[in-house]
Amino acid sequence: MLVRRQLLSGAPTVRLRRMPRLLPAAALLVAQSRSYATPMGPPPKGFRQKAPARWDEEAEGTFDKVGKYFLLTEMARGMYVLLEQFFRPP
Repeated sequence: MLVRRQLLSGAPTVRLRRMPRLLPAAALLVAQSRSYATPMGPPPKGFRQKAPARWDEEAEGTFDKVGKYFLLTEMARGMYVLLEQFFRPP
């Protein structure tokens, strides 16, 4: 509706190459309007994102990561053995 209202207004017109009709210059500015990523407008002054955690500042330790990795691999291996036995002919 906004574009239609601007098209019908008496604003100066600009001819586009592919479109045979004349469009007001205000209609071309609608596509170039600035929008923000936040729903409430621009972020507040002094807004900064938290710095990413470095490798030595992570909460999870190396042995925890290794333990999860091997747990998942053992679970996958157990499922493979189960399915191997399930599809084996009698």
